[in-house]
Amino acid sequence: MKKRSNDRAVNDNFGSTMKYYRERKNMSLQQLFEKTGVSSGYLCRLENGQRKAPSVPIASKIATALEIPLSLLLDISTNETPIDEAPSIAELILYNDCKIDEENLIGKEAKEILVQIIEFIIEASWDKENKIKQLFDLSELIDDFKEVS
Repeated sequence: MKKRSNDRAVNDNFGSTMKYYRERKNMSLQQLFEKTGVSSGYLCRLENGQRKAPSVPIASKIATALEIPLSLLLDISTNETPIDEAPSIAELILYNDCKIDEENLIGKEAKEILVQIIEFIIEASWDKENKIKQLFDLSELIDDFKEVS
């Protein structure tokens, strides 16, 4: 039995993931089209979430062009976690190893400051009276992060 494309479950992360890796490669949509043969309009709609169910052959072409494993693209893109089971941003940062650049893992102290930066951004009021002070405070946190990373 043939499966209809609207029966496929690919969440919004597919396009975001694709865009992330495309931009890391400094590749335009036109260049991705040239490597895959998949129209740049369709690729754009995937990235913007207007198309959510690419076929496996198209996903495979994209993964190959971006030089990433297809399993990475599909795993990131199809795993949906119920909100009550989803980790917080702080947990993701603190409990996982991640790279600060292509050669170095982010250290414990840098992770803690990064969490502070994110929490500061989320909790700041950003109202007119406090914006300049909050931007200054944020820049100091960023300086702290740069010092330890």
